[in-house]
Amino acid sequence: MKILTFEVPPIGTNCYIVHNEKEGIIIDPGGGAGDIISAVDSLGIEIKHILLTHTHFDHIGALGDIKKGCSSAEVGVHELEKDALYDPQKNLSFGFGINYSYSGGVDLEIKDGDVIKSGSFDIKVIHTPGHTVGSVCYLIDDALFSGDTLFQSSVGRTDLPGGDSVTLLSSIRNKLFSLPGSTKVYPGHMGTTTIGWEKQRNPYAKI
Repeated sequence: MKILTFEVPPIGTNCYIVHNEKEGIIIDPGGGAGDIISAVDSLGIEIKHILLTHTHFDHIGALGDIKKGCSSAEVGVHELEKDALYDPQKNLSFGFGINYSYSGGVDLEIKDGDVIKSGSFDIKVIHTPGHTVGSVCYLIDDALFSGDTLFQSSVGRTDLPGGDSVTLLSSIRNKLFSLPGSTKVYPGHMGTTTIGWEKQRNPYAKI
């Protein structure tokens, strides 16, 4: 398994391509569709799924263009977040003058404990509400894609609609911190970390 990271506009969100030699998955296409599609073409892979950790505009802004460029890919999002794809106020793009609304469909309305079969990849869905009600993390082998739930030495905001600090900390401590300490964390912003590091040193969430 190989992982490509793109820091995409408008606010430096991490978008990931997880792939092998034949197929791949795109996680959180927040922007920079041209660069992402060019990378897919250069790799010569087929994108099987486009998966969203949540539906804030900086994680979905290139979804429509990526879906057009990877038309056979299935779009997956937590069932509680689906409506925000189509509502600029719910996905917060309205407040930034972007007014983004996805025009396509959703193929997978996912929930906690689901395992998505994507080519040779098995992707475990971990529902981690707190940043938003439908925030999820994706566990692929020993790599956790944590969206805006867990960051390097930090945690996601809870002052936005649907956020709740008690719920967020419960998600991190009870779900994410139960994973092996060696699990590598690929967050929605900033650099990578590990579960072990965050469990011991994260000032907001350490046990």
